[in-house]
Amino acid sequence: MGKNILKEKLFKKLAEEYGTTVDEVRSIVESQFVFLRKVVEAGAFNSVRIPMFGRFHVNPYRLHKLNLARINKKKKK
Repeated sequence: MGKNILKEKLFKKLAEEYGTTVDEVRSIVESQFVFLRKVVEAGAFNSVRIPMFGRFHVNPYRLHKLNLARINKKKKK
Protein backbone atom coordinates (compact mmCIF):
# COMPACT_ATOMS: atom_id res chain seq x y z
CA MET A 1 0.00 0.00 0.00
CA GLY A 2 1.41 3.39 -0.99
CA LYS A 3 1.93 6.09 1.56
CA ASN A 4 -0.41 9.05 1.61
CA ILE A 5 1.75 12.15 1.02
CA LEU A 6 -0.53 14.50 2.97
CA LYS A 7 -0.64 12.09 5.89
CA GLU A 8 3.15 11.82 5.91
CA LYS A 9 3.48 15.62 5.90
CA LEU A 10 1.14 15.83 8.88
CA PHE A 11 3.13 13.16 10.73
CA LYS A 12 6.33 15.09 10.07
CA LYS A 13 4.79 18.37 11.23
CA LEU A 14 3.46 16.77 14.44
CA ALA A 15 6.82 15.11 15.09
CA GLU A 16 8.60 18.46 14.79
CA GLU A 17 6.01 20.22 16.95
CA TYR A 18 6.20 17.67 19.77
CA GLY A 19 9.89 16.85 19.46
CA THR A 20 9.50 13.17 18.64
CA THR A 21 10.02 10.84 15.69
CA VAL A 22 7.72 10.41 12.73
CA ASP A 23 7.45 6.68 13.48
CA GLU A 24 6.28 7.40 17.02
CA VAL A 25 3.63 9.85 15.78
CA ARG A 26 2.48 7.35 13.14
CA SER A 27 2.20 4.65 15.81
CA ILE A 28 0.11 6.90 18.06
CA VAL A 29 -2.24 8.02 15.28
CA GLU A 30 -2.78 4.56 13.82
CA SER A 31 -3.07 2.68 17.14
CA GLN A 32 -6.83 3.25 17.37
CA PHE A 33 -7.36 1.59 14.00
CA VAL A 34 -5.13 -1.34 14.95
CA PHE A 35 -7.28 -1.78 18.06
CA LEU A 36 -10.48 -1.64 15.99
CA ARG A 37 -9.11 -4.26 13.62
CA LYS A 38 -8.20 -6.59 16.51
CA VAL A 39 -11.69 -6.32 18.01
CA VAL A 40 -13.40 -7.03 14.71
CA GLU A 41 -11.07 -9.93 13.87
CA ALA A 42 -11.62 -11.46 17.32
CA GLY A 43 -15.16 -12.28 16.21
CA ALA A 44 -16.87 -11.16 19.41
CA PHE A 45 -18.75 -8.53 17.37
CA ASN A 46 -18.66 -5.99 20.16
CA SER A 47 -19.41 -2.37 19.44
CA VAL A 48 -16.35 -0.12 19.38
CA ARG A 49 -16.60 3.65 19.83
CA ILE A 50 -13.76 5.89 18.76
CA PRO A 51 -14.40 9.37 20.18
CA MET A 52 -14.86 12.09 17.57
CA PHE A 53 -14.82 9.43 14.82
CA GLY A 54 -17.77 7.12 15.27
CA ARG A 55 -19.16 3.83 16.53
CA PHE A 56 -18.42 0.63 14.71
CA HIS A 57 -20.58 -2.44 15.11
CA VAL A 58 -21.79 -5.46 13.22
CA ASN A 59 -25.26 -5.28 11.72
CA PRO A 60 -27.10 -8.35 13.13
CA TYR A 61 -28.89 -8.99 9.83
CA ARG A 62 -25.63 -8.89 7.89
CA LEU A 63 -24.02 -11.27 10.39
CA HIS A 64 -26.95 -13.66 9.99
CA LYS A 65 -26.61 -13.59 6.19
CA LEU A 66 -22.85 -14.21 6.39
CA ASN A 67 -23.37 -17.17 8.72
CA LEU A 68 -26.01 -18.65 6.39
CA ALA A 69 -23.70 -18.27 3.41
CA ARG A 70 -20.88 -19.99 5.30
CA ILE A 71 -23.17 -22.88 6.31
CA ASN A 72 -24.46 -23.32 2.75
CA LYS A 73 -20.91 -23.26 1.41
CA LYS A 74 -19.89 -26.06 3.82
CA LYS A 75 -22.94 -28.15 2.80
CA LYS A 76 -21.98 -27.94 -0.90
CA LYS A 77 -18.48 -29.33 -0.25
